[in-house]
Amino acid sequence: MAGCDLASVVTDPHSYVWQTQPLNLPAITKADDAHRLYLDYEEQYGRIDQAIYAGDYGGAGEPLVVAYGFGIKRNILRLLRAQGMRVRVVPAQTSAADVLAMNPAGVFLSNGPGDPEPVDYAIRNIRELMGRRPIFAICLGHQLLALAAGARTYKLKFGHRGANQPVKDLTTGRVWITSQNHGFCVDRDSLAGSGLEVTQINLNDQTVEALADEKRRILTVQYHPEASPGPHDTAELFRRFRERL
Repeated sequence: MAGCDLASVVTDPHSYVWQTQPLNLPAITKADDAHRLYLDYEEQYGRIDQAIYAGDYGGAGEPLVVAYGFGIKRNILRLLRAQGMRVRVVPAQTSAADVLAMNPAGVFLSNGPGDPEPVDYAIRNIRELMGRRPIFAICLGHQLLALAAGARTYKLKFGHRGANQPVKDLTTGRVWITSQNHGFCVDRDSLAGSGLEVTQINLNDQTVEALADEKRRILTVQYHPEASPGPHDTAELFRRFRERL
């Protein structure tokens, strides 16, 4: 896996808008509401999600988020839409200039497979976007953003796998149960001078689980909030991103 750029292999080569039936449900406002909203959403709207490769989705009054597809999961798109955001997914190689030309309110960096270091094209583009738009990043996206900020990543000996990984939020003291599936990690000692603050750690091995930069409106997590661990402890992260737009 080390040295493998797999994002370029799994990315969709075409840009598309993710469309769902407009929700007649409240946005997630707190963790206690997340489970009910998710189940209602699956029951009423889960079968009519669709990717639209031609035209555009109006969504008057809804902020546009451009999502880099490094291996993006469907439920990420669902949860972004559930927070009232329009979502356009773009290929992994899309330039920062092309993203900014769409005039998005925010940028999302998706999960994906492989080693983040060889994905140099994405690292360059992310570096150009940092500070210019709010950014929310998950898993591989989290690692790529750290590299763009000047930090380093390394390969874990065994990786983090499973739906029961305990993560502590250093700002609140709260412990979340998270779903994880990754073999690389951000080197905490390399973050000095990056502008990024470690906000969450893995309680099993103290590795970095989340980063933030309030000035540049950056939020990243190493785990998978869309995978419904805990069962829905971390769904509020999508709300936090929405509030930064």
